[in-house]
Amino acid sequence: MVNLPLVVKVQGFTTVDNPELVGLSSVILNALTEDIQNFVDTGKIAGAVGLIVKDGKIAYRQTFGFSSLENKVPMVENNIFRMASQTKIVTGFATYLLAEDGLIKLTDPVSKYIPSFANMKVLVQGNSGNRNDYTTTPVKNQITIEQLLNHTSGISYNFQNQPILFPLLKAANISDGLSTTSGTIGEMVNRLSKVPLAFEPGTDYLYGLNSDVLGYLIEVVSQKPFDQFLAERIFTPLEMDDTGFFVTKNKLNRLAVTYTPNANGNLEPIGEKTRELKPGLFIDEAYPYLTGDTYFSGGAGLVSTPNDFARFLQMLLNGGNLKSKDGQQMVKIANQETIETFLSIRPQDRFKDRPISVGYKYTNGFEVKENSEISTALSSVGSFRGGGLFGTNYFADPEKEMIGIIMSQVYPSIWELADTFETRAYQAEVIKEKMNK
Repeated sequence: MVNLPLVVKVQGFTTVDNPELVGLSSVILNALTEDIQNFVDTGKIAGAVGLIVKDGKIAYRQTFGFSSLENKVPMVENNIFRMASQTKIVTGFATYLLAEDGLIKLTDPVSKYIPSFANMKVLVQGNSGNRNDYTTTPVKNQITIEQLLNHTSGISYNFQNQPILFPLLKAANISDGLSTTSGTIGEMVNRLSKVPLAFEPGTDYLYGLNSDVLGYLIEVVSQKPFDQFLAERIFTPLEMDDTGFFVTKNKLNRLAVTYTPNANGNLEPIGEKTRELKPGLFIDEAYPYLTGDTYFSGGAGLVSTPNDFARFLQMLLNGGNLKSKDGQQMVKIANQETIETFLSIRPQDRFKDRPISVGYKYTNGFEVKENSEISTALSSVGSFRGGGLFGTNYFADPEKEMIGIIMSQVYPSIWELADTFETRAYQAEVIKEKMNK
């Protein structure tokens, strides 16, 4: 295991007027502002919120464009965004809290807590290429919690659009958590257990519904609804007041509209009606306020704000602690050892399958930088990052004590925006380092 010790500092947030005070170049940050504004001006995104925290202090916070193009509603810093896969790091962390409590071991078979996973099958494809040409064989080894955390279980997503598995997932009424979904996560997970796996657990990597299974496992072990567990153990103590699965009526005006390019390349709202924007990808805008109070997707269901999510990330950088918003109390969420293990890479963790993730490995619901020699990213070894389908992204660097969050709402997500944001943040820090020499 690559274990990454943290420098523990109990920090909350203050804001600095001059970013140079925390070692960031205002010139480079101004260039970042121009870069993000260009994404708005060219119609790639409707709007965004960008936030950079350095040494526990907010050094950069800017809003851009609109949360609603049609109504010309300006984006504000406390707009609420659909997190999609940015949910996964929270679910992964919640799993580690159960381990810290002594209620589970990460090496435990999932079937110990979800009995329907005791008889999983592996898909064996025939040679014809026909989607009906397949058989199944029993797994040699049970799926473990650890394999759910690093997506080596063999569980797929609908939107992976695999020729055989996608029809089977669709027939089982499996939701990817990105659209209005009836029923509960437990009902879905038990249906999922009847769908064959793409491969023998632990032998490969496939991005799939693993975090949704973890969410239900947390319900079973804690004997609490998943949303309640997250609220009690993470969101409420960290004062993440706008984070959860459900957007109440009094907050709907702050929920940013999600856009997608139409046939002419112009942004249009995705809308409340579920749409299949590519084979297997079913999404709509309405799930956080129509079924978010009953269906808790651990892989895609959360909504949050940049300010809220920064508090979660700062808690991780602090080794499990964070000051209250008023600065009067220190809140402890987890032990330092738990945090260090959570942010570390295990030998069985796999490389991500995207070119921009070269040098990173996937673990616990996010990717961690392992190798600087093959990565073009300016981040430190041990830095971690993730994002969501609708244009939310974050990075956190324990060595440099820096956090970056950029949130928009558009499908397809503009990866260039996330890359530009992260690169500029590190360029600003590097420039100051040179000035200090």
